[in-house]
Amino acid sequence: MFGTRGVRGPFGSKVTPELALKLGAAIAGYVGKGKIVVARDPRTSGEILSQAFISGALAGGLNVIDIGIAPSPCLAFTTRELKADGGVVITASHNPPTDNGFAFYSADGMEFVDDQELRIEGLVFDSPPKGASWESLGEAEGYDEAIPKYIEAIKEDVKVNEGFKVVIDCANGAASDVTPRLLEELGCEVVPMNSKMDGSFPGRNPEPQPWNLKDLMRAVKETGADVGLAHDTDADRIAAIDENGNFVKHDALIALFAKMAVEGGRGGVVITSINTSVSIEEVVERAGGRVLRTPLGDIHSEIPAQKAVFAGEPGKLIFPEFGPWMDGIYGAAKILEVMSSEKKPLSEIISEIPDYPMYQHDFYCPDEAKAGVMRKMRNYLIERVAGPYEVLEIDGVRINRKNGSWILIRPSGTEPKIRVVVEGRTEDEMKTLRQIAALGVKRFLNAA
Repeated sequence: MFGTRGVRGPFGSKVTPELALKLGAAIAGYVGKGKIVVARDPRTSGEILSQAFISGALAGGLNVIDIGIAPSPCLAFTTRELKADGGVVITASHNPPTDNGFAFYSADGMEFVDDQELRIEGLVFDSPPKGASWESLGEAEGYDEAIPKYIEAIKEDVKVNEGFKVVIDCANGAASDVTPRLLEELGCEVVPMNSKMDGSFPGRNPEPQPWNLKDLMRAVKETGADVGLAHDTDADRIAAIDENGNFVKHDALIALFAKMAVEGGRGGVVITSINTSVSIEEVVERAGGRVLRTPLGDIHSEIPAQKAVFAGEPGKLIFPEFGPWMDGIYGAAKILEVMSSEKKPLSEIISEIPDYPMYQHDFYCPDEAKAGVMRKMRNYLIERVAGPYEVLEIDGVRINRKNGSWILIRPSGTEPKIRVVVEGRTEDEMKTLRQIAALGVKRFLNAA
Protein backbone atom coordinates (compact mmCIF):
# COMPACT_ATOMS: atom_id res chain seq x y z
CA MET A 1 0.00 0.00 0.00
CA PHE A 2 2.89 2.38 0.78
CA GLY A 3 5.22 3.69 -1.91
CA THR A 4 8.36 5.81 -1.69
CA ARG A 5 6.39 8.42 0.25
CA GLY A 6 3.27 7.29 2.03
CA VAL A 7 0.09 6.10 0.35
CA ARG A 8 -0.61 7.67 -3.02
CA GLY A 9 -2.76 7.09 -6.08
CA PRO A 10 -5.85 8.07 -8.08
CA PHE A 11 -8.76 9.38 -6.04
CA GLY A 12 -11.83 7.17 -6.26
CA SER A 13 -9.94 3.97 -7.06
CA LYS A 14 -6.82 3.49 -4.93
CA VAL A 15 -7.38 6.45 -2.61
CA THR A 16 -10.96 6.60 -1.32
CA PRO A 17 -12.89 7.99 1.66
CA GLU A 18 -13.23 4.41 2.86
CA LEU A 19 -9.46 3.99 2.88
CA ALA A 20 -9.09 7.35 4.64
CA LEU A 21 -11.46 6.18 7.39
CA LYS A 22 -9.45 2.97 7.83
CA LEU A 23 -6.14 4.85 7.91
CA GLY A 24 -7.53 7.20 10.55
CA ALA A 25 -8.55 4.23 12.67
CA ALA A 26 -5.16 2.64 12.04
CA ILE A 27 -3.18 5.66 13.25
CA ALA A 28 -5.40 5.71 16.36
CA GLY A 29 -4.55 2.07 16.96
CA TYR A 30 -0.87 2.80 16.36
CA VAL A 31 -0.64 5.86 18.63
CA GLY A 32 -3.10 4.84 21.32
CA LYS A 33 -4.20 7.66 23.59
CA GLY A 34 -2.76 10.97 22.45
CA LYS A 35 -3.04 13.56 19.69
CA ILE A 36 -1.99 14.00 16.09
CA VAL A 37 -1.79 16.99 13.73
CA VAL A 38 -3.55 16.79 10.35
CA ALA A 39 -3.05 19.00 7.28
CA ARG A 40 -3.82 18.82 3.56
CA ASP A 41 -2.90 20.45 0.28
CA PRO A 42 -5.61 22.20 -1.81
CA ARG A 43 -6.57 19.23 -4.03
CA THR A 44 -10.29 19.04 -4.69
CA SER A 45 -10.47 15.65 -2.95
CA GLY A 46 -8.54 16.87 0.10
CA GLU A 47 -11.42 17.98 2.29
CA ILE A 48 -13.38 14.76 1.72
CA LEU A 49 -10.38 12.61 2.60
CA SER A 50 -9.46 14.83 5.54
CA GLN A 51 -12.94 14.57 7.07
CA ALA A 52 -12.99 10.80 6.61
CA PHE A 53 -9.49 10.37 8.04
CA ILE A 54 -10.23 12.56 11.06
CA SER A 55 -13.46 10.64 11.66
CA GLY A 56 -11.55 7.37 11.75
CA ALA A 57 -8.99 8.80 14.17
CA LEU A 58 -11.65 10.25 16.47
CA ALA A 59 -13.60 6.99 16.42
CA GLY A 60 -10.43 5.27 17.58
CA GLY A 61 -10.12 7.62 20.58
CA LEU A 62 -7.36 9.82 19.16
CA ASN A 63 -7.46 13.62 19.51
CA VAL A 64 -6.87 15.62 16.32
CA ILE A 65 -5.45 19.11 15.75
CA ASP A 66 -6.59 20.12 12.27
CA ILE A 67 -4.45 22.91 10.77
CA GLY A 68 -6.28 22.85 7.43
CA ILE A 69 -4.42 23.60 4.20
CA ALA A 70 -0.72 23.81 5.01
CA PRO A 71 2.58 22.69 3.44
CA SER A 72 4.00 19.32 4.49
CA PRO A 73 7.07 20.85 6.19
CA CYS A 74 4.77 23.12 8.20
CA LEU A 75 2.82 20.03 9.30
CA ALA A 76 6.07 18.34 10.38
CA PHE A 77 7.24 21.45 12.25
CA THR A 78 3.88 21.88 13.99
CA THR A 79 3.78 18.23 15.03
CA ARG A 80 7.09 18.67 16.82
CA GLU A 81 6.27 22.10 18.25
CA LEU A 82 2.94 21.01 19.73
CA LYS A 83 4.52 17.83 21.13
CA ALA A 84 1.94 15.75 19.27
CA ASP A 85 2.31 12.00 18.94
CA GLY A 86 2.37 12.16 15.16
CA GLY A 87 1.19 14.00 12.08
CA VAL A 88 -0.49 13.22 8.78
CA VAL A 89 -0.64 15.34 5.62
CA ILE A 90 -3.15 14.52 2.91
CA THR A 91 -1.33 15.14 -0.36
CA ALA A 92 -0.09 13.46 -3.51
CA SER A 93 2.90 15.80 -3.63
CA HIS A 94 3.99 16.31 -7.26
CA ASN A 95 1.41 13.90 -8.71
CA PRO A 96 -1.40 15.26 -10.93
CA PRO A 97 -4.62 16.71 -9.42
CA THR A 98 -6.49 13.45 -10.03
CA ASP A 99 -4.35 11.79 -7.33
CA ASN A 100 -4.21 12.12 -3.57
CA GLY A 101 -2.59 10.34 -0.66
CA PHE A 102 -1.38 10.26 2.94
CA ALA A 103 2.08 10.88 4.38
CA PHE A 104 2.69 10.00 8.04
CA TYR A 105 5.08 11.72 10.46
CA SER A 106 6.51 10.78 13.86
CA ALA A 107 6.45 13.04 16.91
CA ASP A 108 9.79 14.63 15.97
CA GLY A 109 8.56 15.56 12.49
CA MET A 110 10.32 12.76 10.64
CA GLU A 111 8.37 10.85 8.01
CA PHE A 112 7.50 7.27 8.91
CA VAL A 113 10.11 4.65 8.02
CA ASP A 114 9.32 1.25 6.52
CA ASP A 115 8.63 -0.59 9.79
CA GLN A 116 6.15 2.06 10.89
CA GLU A 117 4.37 1.98 7.54
CA LEU A 118 4.11 -1.80 7.74
CA ARG A 119 2.48 -1.50 11.14
CA ILE A 120 -0.12 0.90 9.74
CA GLU A 121 -0.69 -1.46 6.82
CA GLY A 122 -1.23 -4.34 9.24
CA LEU A 123 -3.77 -2.32 11.19
CA VAL A 124 -5.68 -1.64 7.97
CA PHE A 125 -5.69 -5.15 6.50
CA ASP A 126 -4.72 -7.75 9.09
CA SER A 127 -5.98 -6.66 12.49
CA PRO A 128 -8.20 -3.56 12.27
CA PRO A 129 -8.32 -1.86 15.68
CA LYS A 130 -11.56 -1.72 17.63
CA GLY A 131 -13.14 1.69 17.94
CA ALA A 132 -13.28 3.56 21.22
CA SER A 133 -16.39 3.43 23.42
CA TRP A 134 -18.74 6.39 23.37
CA GLU A 135 -17.15 7.96 26.44
CA SER A 136 -13.60 7.61 25.06
CA LEU A 137 -13.98 9.12 21.58
CA GLY A 138 -11.38 11.65 20.48
CA GLU A 139 -11.89 15.39 20.10
CA ALA A 140 -10.95 17.64 17.17
CA GLU A 141 -9.79 21.23 17.32
CA GLY A 142 -8.40 23.81 14.93
CA TYR A 143 -5.10 25.67 15.24
CA ASP A 144 -4.49 28.98 13.46
CA GLU A 145 -0.87 29.57 14.52
CA ALA A 146 0.79 26.76 12.54
CA ILE A 147 1.87 28.82 9.52
CA PRO A 148 2.81 32.02 11.42
CA LYS A 149 4.96 30.10 13.91
CA TYR A 150 6.63 28.10 11.14
CA ILE A 151 7.49 31.26 9.19
CA GLU A 152 8.84 32.91 12.32
CA ALA A 153 11.07 29.92 13.10
CA ILE A 154 12.62 30.05 9.62
CA LYS A 155 13.22 33.80 9.91
CA GLU A 156 15.03 33.29 13.21
CA ASP A 157 17.22 30.54 11.74
CA VAL A 158 18.48 32.10 8.50
CA LYS A 159 20.38 35.27 7.65
CA VAL A 160 19.30 36.83 4.37
CA ASN A 161 20.34 40.22 3.05
CA GLU A 162 17.48 42.46 2.04
CA GLY A 163 16.90 43.50 -1.55
CA PHE A 164 16.84 40.24 -3.54
CA LYS A 165 14.27 40.10 -6.30
CA VAL A 166 12.68 36.64 -6.34
CA VAL A 167 10.16 35.05 -8.67
CA ILE A 168 8.35 32.34 -6.69
CA ASP A 169 6.19 29.68 -8.38
CA CYS A 170 4.08 27.78 -5.84
CA ALA A 171 2.27 25.49 -8.33
CA ASN A 172 -1.10 26.74 -6.97
CA GLY A 173 -0.36 24.55 -3.97
CA ALA A 174 -0.29 24.74 -0.19
CA ALA A 175 2.67 27.15 -0.07
CA SER A 176 0.89 29.80 -2.13
CA ASP A 177 0.23 31.90 0.97
CA VAL A 178 3.40 30.85 2.79
CA THR A 179 6.61 31.18 0.76
CA PRO A 180 5.75 34.59 -0.78
CA ARG A 181 4.95 35.87 2.73
CA LEU A 182 8.20 34.46 4.14
CA LEU A 183 10.27 36.02 1.34
CA GLU A 184 8.63 39.40 1.81
CA GLU A 185 9.32 39.28 5.55
CA LEU A 186 12.96 38.43 4.75
CA GLY A 187 13.17 41.69 2.81
CA CYS A 188 12.84 40.35 -0.74
CA GLU A 189 10.97 41.91 -3.64
CA VAL A 190 8.60 39.09 -4.54
CA VAL A 191 7.14 38.35 -7.97
CA PRO A 192 4.52 35.60 -7.43
CA MET A 193 3.58 33.00 -10.06
CA ASN A 194 0.92 30.31 -9.73
CA SER A 195 0.51 31.50 -6.17
CA LYS A 196 -3.26 31.36 -5.86
CA MET A 197 -4.40 28.07 -4.34
CA ASP A 198 -6.34 25.96 -6.81
CA GLY A 199 -6.76 22.20 -6.47
CA SER A 200 -6.81 21.67 -10.22
CA PHE A 201 -3.28 23.18 -10.47
CA PRO A 202 -3.99 25.18 -13.64
CA GLY A 203 -0.60 26.93 -13.78
CA ARG A 204 1.64 23.99 -14.57
CA ASN A 205 2.42 20.34 -13.91
CA PRO A 206 3.12 20.23 -10.14
CA GLU A 207 6.51 18.52 -10.41
CA PRO A 208 9.22 21.24 -10.29
CA GLN A 209 11.34 19.89 -13.13
CA PRO A 210 12.91 22.04 -15.89
CA TRP A 211 10.41 20.95 -18.54
CA ASN A 212 7.59 22.26 -16.31
CA LEU A 213 9.29 25.56 -15.39
CA LYS A 214 9.72 27.28 -18.77
CA ASP A 215 7.43 30.15 -17.72
CA LEU A 216 9.44 30.66 -14.53
CA MET A 217 12.72 30.69 -16.45
CA ARG A 218 11.31 33.30 -18.81
CA ALA A 219 9.92 35.40 -15.94
CA VAL A 220 13.30 35.49 -14.16
CA LYS A 221 14.95 36.91 -17.27
CA GLU A 222 12.15 39.33 -18.13
CA THR A 223 11.92 40.78 -14.60
CA GLY A 224 15.67 40.90 -13.99
CA ALA A 225 15.23 38.78 -10.87
CA ASP A 226 18.15 37.47 -8.82
CA VAL A 227 16.64 33.98 -8.59
CA GLY A 228 13.55 31.94 -9.36
CA LEU A 229 12.20 29.36 -6.92
CA ALA A 230 9.56 26.66 -7.40
CA HIS A 231 7.65 24.16 -5.27
CA ASP A 232 5.38 21.20 -5.79
CA THR A 233 1.88 21.22 -4.31
CA ASP A 234 2.84 20.42 -0.70
CA ALA A 235 6.20 22.28 -0.81
CA ASP A 236 8.44 19.50 0.41
CA ARG A 237 10.32 20.13 -2.87
CA ILE A 238 12.34 23.11 -4.06
CA ALA A 239 13.83 23.95 -7.45
CA ALA A 240 15.94 26.98 -8.38
CA ILE A 241 16.45 29.06 -11.52
CA ASP A 242 19.59 31.21 -11.65
CA GLU A 243 19.67 34.89 -12.61
CA ASN A 244 20.22 33.96 -16.26
CA GLY A 245 17.02 31.93 -16.41
CA ASN A 246 18.81 28.57 -16.30
CA PHE A 247 17.56 25.63 -14.28
CA VAL A 248 19.91 24.67 -11.44
CA LYS A 249 20.30 20.91 -11.38
CA HIS A 250 18.76 19.32 -8.30
CA ASP A 251 21.96 17.38 -7.69
CA ALA A 252 24.00 20.59 -7.78
CA LEU A 253 21.89 22.01 -4.94
CA ILE A 254 22.38 18.80 -2.96
CA ALA A 255 26.14 18.93 -3.54
CA LEU A 256 26.30 22.62 -2.60
CA PHE A 257 24.49 22.24 0.73
CA ALA A 258 26.24 18.94 1.48
CA LYS A 259 29.64 20.59 0.98
CA MET A 260 28.71 23.51 3.21
CA ALA A 261 27.36 21.23 5.95
CA VAL A 262 30.49 19.09 5.97
CA GLU A 263 32.79 22.11 5.97
CA GLY A 264 30.78 23.73 8.74
CA GLY A 265 30.94 20.62 10.90
CA ARG A 266 34.49 19.68 9.88
CA GLY A 267 33.36 16.31 8.61
CA GLY A 268 30.27 14.20 8.91
CA VAL A 269 27.93 11.98 6.95
CA VAL A 270 25.77 13.15 4.06
CA ILE A 271 22.86 10.97 2.97
CA THR A 272 21.60 10.96 -0.58
CA SER A 273 19.47 8.71 -2.73
CA ILE A 274 20.54 6.13 -5.27
CA ASN A 275 19.67 8.38 -8.25
CA THR A 276 21.96 11.36 -7.69
CA SER A 277 25.23 12.52 -9.21
CA VAL A 278 28.70 11.29 -8.33
CA SER A 279 29.59 14.97 -7.95
CA ILE A 280 28.09 14.76 -4.45
CA GLU A 281 30.70 12.18 -3.40
CA GLU A 282 33.43 14.27 -4.98
CA VAL A 283 32.68 17.50 -3.11
CA VAL A 284 31.81 15.80 0.19
CA GLU A 285 34.90 13.60 0.28
CA ARG A 286 37.09 16.55 -0.69
CA ALA A 287 35.64 18.45 2.27
CA GLY A 288 36.39 15.57 4.65
CA GLY A 289 32.97 13.92 4.80
CA ARG A 290 31.38 10.66 3.72
CA VAL A 291 28.35 9.89 1.55
CA LEU A 292 25.79 7.18 2.31
CA ARG A 293 23.30 6.22 -0.41
CA THR A 294 19.78 4.95 0.29
CA PRO A 295 16.70 3.96 -1.71
CA LEU A 296 14.65 6.88 -2.99
CA GLY A 297 12.33 8.11 -0.25
CA ASP A 298 14.50 6.71 2.56
CA ILE A 299 17.08 9.45 3.05
CA HIS A 300 15.45 10.50 6.33
CA SER A 301 15.59 7.01 7.85
CA GLU A 302 19.36 7.03 8.38
CA ILE A 303 19.70 10.55 9.80
CA PRO A 304 19.52 9.61 13.52
CA ALA A 305 21.81 6.58 13.33
CA GLN A 306 24.41 8.35 11.19
CA LYS A 307 24.09 11.74 12.92
CA ALA A 308 23.95 13.08 9.38
CA VAL A 309 24.81 16.73 8.78
CA PHE A 310 22.69 16.91 5.62
CA ALA A 311 20.45 14.75 3.46
CA GLY A 312 19.01 15.25 0.01
CA GLU A 313 17.42 13.61 -2.98
CA PRO A 314 16.38 15.39 -6.21
CA GLY A 315 14.20 18.34 -5.24
CA LYS A 316 14.05 17.36 -1.57
CA LEU A 317 16.47 18.77 0.99
CA ILE A 318 16.70 17.96 4.71
CA PHE A 319 18.56 20.33 7.01
CA PRO A 320 18.81 18.33 10.28
CA GLU A 321 19.74 21.40 12.32
CA PHE A 322 16.24 22.79 11.60
CA GLY A 323 14.27 19.56 11.43
CA PRO A 324 14.45 15.97 10.11
CA TRP A 325 11.89 16.59 7.36
CA MET A 326 12.09 17.48 3.67
CA ASP A 327 11.51 21.21 3.48
CA GLY A 328 11.24 23.18 0.26
CA ILE A 329 10.31 26.40 2.05
CA TYR A 330 13.27 26.38 4.42
CA GLY A 331 15.35 25.32 1.41
CA ALA A 332 14.24 28.45 -0.45
CA ALA A 333 15.41 30.61 2.45
CA LYS A 334 18.73 28.73 2.60
CA ILE A 335 19.38 29.39 -1.10
CA LEU A 336 19.00 33.11 -0.41
CA GLU A 337 21.20 32.78 2.66
CA VAL A 338 24.00 31.28 0.55
CA MET A 339 23.64 34.06 -2.02
CA SER A 340 23.85 36.57 0.86
CA SER A 341 26.96 35.07 2.46
CA GLU A 342 28.80 34.38 -0.80
CA LYS A 343 27.90 37.78 -2.29
CA LYS A 344 27.78 36.14 -5.71
CA PRO A 345 25.05 35.38 -8.24
CA LEU A 346 23.64 31.86 -7.96
CA SER A 347 25.16 30.87 -11.32
CA GLU A 348 28.68 31.58 -10.01
CA ILE A 349 28.07 29.70 -6.77
CA ILE A 350 26.79 26.63 -8.62
CA SER A 351 29.63 26.77 -11.17
CA GLU A 352 31.98 25.56 -8.42
CA ILE A 353 30.14 22.20 -8.30
CA PRO A 354 31.33 19.56 -10.82
CA ASP A 355 28.83 19.13 -13.64
CA TYR A 356 28.56 15.97 -15.75
CA PRO A 357 26.14 15.13 -18.58
CA MET A 358 22.98 13.41 -17.31
CA TYR A 359 19.88 11.87 -18.86
CA GLN A 360 16.58 11.06 -17.17
CA HIS A 361 13.49 9.51 -18.69
CA ASP A 362 10.37 7.74 -17.45
CA PHE A 363 8.79 4.87 -19.35
CA TYR A 364 5.17 3.88 -18.73
CA CYS A 365 5.02 0.45 -17.11
CA PRO A 366 1.98 -1.17 -15.45
CA ASP A 367 2.65 -1.98 -11.79
CA GLU A 368 2.15 -5.70 -12.37
CA ALA A 369 4.87 -5.74 -15.06
CA LYS A 370 7.55 -3.92 -13.06
CA ALA A 371 9.12 -6.98 -11.38
CA GLY A 372 9.53 -8.88 -14.64
CA VAL A 373 10.99 -5.91 -16.52
CA MET A 374 13.45 -5.20 -13.72
CA ARG A 375 14.58 -8.81 -13.51
CA LYS A 376 15.39 -8.86 -17.22
CA MET A 377 17.01 -5.40 -17.12
CA ARG A 378 19.45 -6.46 -14.40
CA ASN A 379 20.91 -9.25 -16.54
CA TYR A 380 20.79 -7.09 -19.66
CA LEU A 381 22.78 -4.24 -18.05
CA ILE A 382 25.41 -6.53 -16.56
CA GLU A 383 25.97 -8.05 -20.01
CA ARG A 384 26.23 -4.74 -21.87
CA VAL A 385 27.89 -2.17 -19.59
CA ALA A 386 31.65 -2.35 -20.05
CA GLY A 387 33.62 -2.98 -16.85
CA PRO A 388 35.15 -2.76 -14.42
CA TYR A 389 32.09 -1.75 -12.45
CA GLU A 390 30.09 -2.38 -9.28
CA VAL A 391 26.40 -3.23 -8.99
CA LEU A 392 24.16 -1.57 -6.38
CA GLU A 393 20.71 -3.07 -5.84
CA ILE A 394 19.31 -1.14 -2.89
CA ASP A 395 16.65 0.41 -5.17
CA GLY A 396 16.44 -0.93 -8.69
CA VAL A 397 19.79 -1.64 -10.36
CA ARG A 398 22.63 0.90 -10.51
CA ILE A 399 25.83 0.08 -12.39
CA ASN A 400 28.76 2.26 -11.28
CA ARG A 401 31.67 2.26 -13.72
CA LYS A 402 35.15 2.73 -12.31
CA ASN A 403 35.59 6.08 -14.09
CA GLY A 404 32.61 7.56 -12.18
CA SER A 405 29.89 7.18 -14.81
CA TRP A 406 26.78 5.17 -13.97
CA ILE A 407 23.39 3.94 -15.11
CA LEU A 408 20.29 3.36 -12.95
CA ILE A 409 17.05 1.56 -13.75
CA ARG A 410 14.37 1.54 -11.04
CA PRO A 411 10.61 1.08 -10.76
CA SER A 412 8.70 4.11 -9.50
CA GLY A 413 7.22 3.65 -6.06
CA THR A 414 4.40 6.13 -6.69
CA GLU A 415 3.46 5.84 -10.38
CA PRO A 416 3.20 3.15 -13.12
CA LYS A 417 6.64 3.94 -14.52
CA ILE A 418 10.16 2.58 -14.95
CA ARG A 419 12.68 5.39 -14.36
CA VAL A 420 16.04 5.64 -16.13
CA VAL A 421 18.90 7.88 -14.96
CA VAL A 422 22.33 8.01 -16.62
CA GLU A 423 25.43 10.08 -15.92
CA GLY A 424 28.53 10.03 -18.11
CA ARG A 425 31.89 11.68 -17.70
CA THR A 426 31.51 12.99 -21.24
CA GLU A 427 28.55 13.71 -23.51
CA ASP A 428 29.47 10.76 -25.75
CA GLU A 429 29.65 8.35 -22.84
CA MET A 430 26.29 9.58 -21.51
CA LYS A 431 24.71 9.01 -24.95
CA THR A 432 26.12 5.48 -25.13
CA LEU A 433 24.77 4.56 -21.70
CA ARG A 434 21.44 6.23 -22.50
CA GLN A 435 21.08 4.14 -25.65
CA ILE A 436 21.84 0.94 -23.74
CA ALA A 437 19.21 1.74 -21.13
CA ALA A 438 16.48 2.90 -23.51
CA LEU A 439 16.84 -0.06 -25.86
CA GLY A 440 16.62 -2.52 -22.97
CA VAL A 441 13.60 -0.94 -21.31
CA LYS A 442 11.68 -0.68 -24.60
CA ARG A 443 12.47 -4.29 -25.49
CA PHE A 444 11.28 -5.73 -22.20
CA LEU A 445 8.23 -3.45 -21.96
CA ASN A 446 7.09 -4.61 -25.40
CA ALA A 447 7.51 -8.21 -24.28
CA ALA A 448 5.66 -7.69 -20.97
